[in-house]
Amino acid sequence: MSKYISETLSQQFELRSYKVFFDIKDSLQAEETLDTLDKSTKSLMQIFGLTNDPVFEVYLHPNFSTIERVTQKPLAVGENQRIIFDDNALLLSVQNPPKSLGAEAVRALSYIIFNKGVKEREIGIRQWRTPSWLREGICHQISARIGPDSQQNLLNAWGTLQEAQKVEQLIKPNLMMKSVHLIPDPTRRALAVNQSFFMARLLLTIYCDKFFNRYSTLMGALEDMDAQAAFRQVTNFDYDKFFSLFKDWVRTENAWVAISD
Repeated sequence: MSKYISETLSQQFELRSYKVFFDIKDSLQAEETLDTLDKSTKSLMQIFGLTNDPVFEVYLHPNFSTIERVTQKPLAVGENQRIIFDDNALLLSVQNPPKSLGAEAVRALSYIIFNKGVKEREIGIRQWRTPSWLREGICHQISARIGPDSQQNLLNAWGTLQEAQKVEQLIKPNLMMKSVHLIPDPTRRALAVNQSFFMARLLLTIYCDKFFNRYSTLMGALEDMDAQAAFRQVTNFDYDKFFSLFKDWVRTENAWVAISD
């Protein structure tokens, strides 16, 4: 029995290599979470070059206090979930749920796969070896497409990028090295999140599933390797040259093509 189960989580769903632990009153949320993970598996395996289904556990706890108790660690300011990277686990509160439990689960699993693939580690406060725009962009590729409003949200995001490009307000990669979620201005923060998604979208369009395989191989094998050096070896671009390519893509690409798989 898992160490993250509380006394209320008496039920368990299991499919593939996924497990969801929940209270019986939260059965619908648990079913949605498991179903979304199942449907996302093919995309996860393609983007991250996996050969086996990823192992993952989700715990739908009644509140944040229970999460703090079972993990024996208080939640930090702004922390509304707990990802346990070493145990491939996500702990969520059904009292304060995200808009989509399924999308949140897929995003958390993407972070886990990404971090393990590149042997990621923090090198500063909210800063990883990999720049935030690249890590966030890749890890949001699947979750951003989940939900009834996802297509319209992506179209709106693309429109925002095109408007920013026209007035030369797209954000340079060197300003998105630390967590894009720490950008204080909410408008710029939202732009950074959207831009990260589409910068990763362009990478995956050009290199398909080869980008993460090659990037993670370099970063995982050489733990002191600079992320930009690994990026350059994979793409033949440094961040600034890739940003120039990205700006041209935003300026010229059709919105429906930009958001398509």
